[in-house]
Amino acid sequence: MADTYFTSTSFDVSKIVPMRRCAILINEIISNLAPLPKNKYVSAFVSGDETDRIKLRYYFDAETGRFYAKVVFGKKAQGPPGHVHGGAVAAVLDEAMGGASWLNGFTALTANLEIMYQNALPLEKEYFIETWVDKIQKKKIYICGKIVSAEGVVFAESNGLFIEKSIAHFKSMGKIPKDFLIQP
Repeated sequence: MADTYFTSTSFDVSKIVPMRRCAILINEIISNLAPLPKNKYVSAFVSGDETDRIKLRYYFDAETGRFYAKVVFGKKAQGPPGHVHGGAVAAVLDEAMGGASWLNGFTALTANLEIMYQNALPLEKEYFIETWVDKIQKKKIYICGKIVSAEGVVFAESNGLFIEKSIAHFKSMGKIPKDFLIQP
């Protein structure tokens, strides 16, 4: 049976505006947004629970379509001494980029993820993540993201290609919580 693809009719393409924001502005934006309820992603690999590995809080700005997070990488996320493992950085960016996709109405999976590491992230500090839909080409959703410190230092930037899939495709993979899906 051929897969049918959900095409978002609610996504406003005028939201696609390439823009760089410093951490101060990101923190100001986040302070005006309500955190997303944790029950929606309680079993996720990255944000599943509060541990000494990764502590996350997600936010979504419906007006701009941008997805944000505050993150603290704990001792169990260590790679080089005293610093975050690159795989932990990639996993957090991937999940946040997926959040930008889904909350903008695109039920999609990661097809390609590119991380440009610019600085090693010290453990036990708060960082800010911003992700956004950059471009849409049929079922291909291009998403960008970055992790910055409170001082405005960019630690990593990301680009990803996400492929839109039908809800039926995701349901065939396992049970989806009833309130998990964003309806257009």
